[in-house]
Amino acid sequence: PLPTGLSAGAFSVRQGRAAGLGDARMRGPDLIRPFRGVRVARDAAGAADRIDRPDRPGPPPDLLARCDALAVALGGDPILTHLTAARLWPVPLPPDLAEGDLHIGVPPPARPPRRRGVIAHKLQDPGARVGRRHGCRIVDPATMFCQLAAVLTMADLIAVGDALVHAPLYPHPLDDRPWLTPRELAERVAAFRGRGKVAAARAAGRVRPGVESRPESLVRVAMVDAGLPEPEINLSIAGSRGEFLGRADLVYRRWRVIVEYDGDQHRTDTRQFDRDVRRLERFAAHGWTVVRITGRAFFGDRATSIARVRQAL
Repeated sequence: PLPTGLSAGAFSVRQGRAAGLGDARMRGPDLIRPFRGVRVARDAAGAADRIDRPDRPGPPPDLLARCDALAVALGGDPILTHLTAARLWPVPLPPDLAEGDLHIGVPPPARPPRRRGVIAHKLQDPGARVGRRHGCRIVDPATMFCQLAAVLTMADLIAVGDALVHAPLYPHPLDDRPWLTPRELAERVAAFRGRGKVAAARAAGRVRPGVESRPESLVRVAMVDAGLPEPEINLSIAGSRGEFLGRADLVYRRWRVIVEYDGDQHRTDTRQFDRDVRRLERFAAHGWTVVRITGRAFFGDRATSIARVRQAL
């Protein structure tokens, strides 16, 4: 069995030898090797979670375990940046970018290390601020937004900005959002000098508070890019006598058109599905036209989804 001090997290080969482990033991099937010279017990890697409460919104435990292992591999406390910082806050990313190498920032005059599984960047932005989140050193959210401008598409960058300024209507007691105000984001982007400056400025101008999911952001951006008017976001709809009918995702009040994005949870959660049906029936009964866009339809054929909204308008 591993010594108690080594079984709970990442340790270096040198630490293992000092604790009496031989090379054969450190090649054991119960140990994984996330980086050269580092070992982590499989059980610890699967259950690692430095978050105060297990139900607190946060990044996946396996990411935290990899960040722990990287700190051991580098013999220090790296500054996490770019896509890794985005996953640690966390903000929504495209599925194909949700995994991958860890990104770190290295302030001058230090030289970025070369290590498999790590992408090192020179951290020369004078406006960057470094704090601690989930036990990791990480750049501030506005700096992370600017860094992502060189990586993400315009729509995905806007979705990240929407998530950063979002203040949940029913916040989780351990959630500390919003992480930025739209004004703070705009001021930071205006002062930013670096790769992606133009894209960051364009995206920041299109960030809107109140958006509750990445697909809602992408649908809104797609509609506006197609020449449709910009809708109001998550608006409370009232009836003719002022009674509350429900909240709607994207609203064209002038034309009495509502656009609802339905993800998989709307289909698989019976209670959610029943609530949606009753809510949409109330909208229709009071003269609203409702266009329901499913995830499969939108991501499979955006043009057809947008055409349905245009026809409703």
